[in-house]
Amino acid sequence: MYSRVKSAALNGIDAEEVIVESDISRGFPSFSIVGLPDTAIRESKERVRASIINSGFRFPGGRVTVNLSPAGVRKVGTHFDLPIALCILISSGMNVWKERLRCAFIGELALDGTLKRIRGVLPMITGLSEKGIRTFVIPSENQHEGELAEGVDVFCADSLEEVVLFLRDGAELRKLNPVEFNMETESGIPDFSDVSGQEQAKRALQIAAAGMHNLLMSGAPGSGKTMLASRLPGILPPLSYEEAMEITKIYSFSGLLNEQHPVIGRRPFRAPDHTISPAAMIGGGTRVRAGEVSLAHNGVLFLDELPEFSGNTIEALRKPMEDEQVTVSRLTGSVTLPSSFLTVAAMNPCPCGYYGDEMHQCTCTESQIRRYRGRLSGPFLDRIDLFVNVATPGYEEIYEYREGTSTAELAGAVFNARKMQEERYRNDPIRFNSQMKTEHIRRYCQIDKGTKEMLRDAFQTMNLSVRSYYRVLKVARTIADLEGEDAIRLSDVAEAVQYKLSGGGFGR
Repeated sequence: MYSRVKSAALNGIDAEEVIVESDISRGFPSFSIVGLPDTAIRESKERVRASIINSGFRFPGGRVTVNLSPAGVRKVGTHFDLPIALCILISSGMNVWKERLRCAFIGELALDGTLKRIRGVLPMITGLSEKGIRTFVIPSENQHEGELAEGVDVFCADSLEEVVLFLRDGAELRKLNPVEFNMETESGIPDFSDVSGQEQAKRALQIAAAGMHNLLMSGAPGSGKTMLASRLPGILPPLSYEEAMEITKIYSFSGLLNEQHPVIGRRPFRAPDHTISPAAMIGGGTRVRAGEVSLAHNGVLFLDELPEFSGNTIEALRKPMEDEQVTVSRLTGSVTLPSSFLTVAAMNPCPCGYYGDEMHQCTCTESQIRRYRGRLSGPFLDRIDLFVNVATPGYEEIYEYREGTSTAELAGAVFNARKMQEERYRNDPIRFNSQMKTEHIRRYCQIDKGTKEMLRDAFQTMNLSVRSYYRVLKVARTIADLEGEDAIRLSDVAEAVQYKLSGGGFGR
């Protein structure tokens, strides 16, 4: 006897409808699953058999064949346990309420028939809802994710038996009520006012936050680079609903949501250790997981001690920094995940850390300094918009502490600049100045004759690449936005050029 129920497959954070079919025929008892299942699904045969029996139902004899359609799409995950078990029971002759088969069923089964938490529930529900499926049954342990879905009916169950009673006898399952998506405030983040001095670095961070421009800070150990970077999230604008949903779906796909943190309501701040592998940075694994570049989506990726990262890891960042998405390819297929993040990096100017420092003597040779800086390739540095030197504060600055520019002051200008960009790009497929393409730069970055001449001289003197030339104009556009100006002025371009010069040999 033949039967079918609906479920879902994930490709990154995109969901595709999967029809789980089963057929029971006469013959030597066997149980096979076809349709490009992964190892977890192939192993589900034993979980499904045990859960059906331990839930008080009879597992059929004969040849049991389960197909996951479309057969050409790789299926990954344990969430097919529930629909496979239901399909087998229906094929065994169990009567069901036909209208309830319109639901999509998602869940992993324990051997005793209870439903267990799975990853990726939110992107599955939102993805299938866009394809017209309006009703879902999920494990109770995933109820917090189910409550985030809008415009659909989501029911949760604790066991296979509960779902069978729902289908066979018309019993009711607990229906989830959508909850209001509350954004988290950036509480607990230290204030910029705690940092005495370092006004140029604060200004660079403000520009980076306003236009999503990549930033590299160079300075001696203890000069405050990490302290400054840790305060950056406090001046970033709050997440929009759409941004928060994107991030939450990525974390759901990665299995990083739990009852304490069912939703990501603040911008991520990821600070991986320099020992991280390229696969962990970009994403990968046998069962693909999101890397740091995707976990930092719509937030900040902070790379402390940048030259200490492996060359392969640094070079692997170039494409996601440029494309704002990353594709991870494996033998089983490829997964594309979003990776629109703000890169903030910090490094010492030399191996000992004190090159150019007025308070300490550098002990490095020129060749050592060249090798150290040579760990950062030109193509990677070309993708950095802002370079800033962070000087070591003197004794007087520490002893005679004076409150510096506060987070609130910096955040106010950032918010206003973002509003200007939102209005400017309302008819364009971009949101930030850093995302401008050539046609946008020509349209929104007009400069007068005197400014063009100054920029031409800087271009020739600094041997800027074409990419760096356009990045200077993007930064100048952001500086003008921070000042509330519609037109880019000579002073805006001069400041943007200065951030290239501040690279101490890095600006290209």
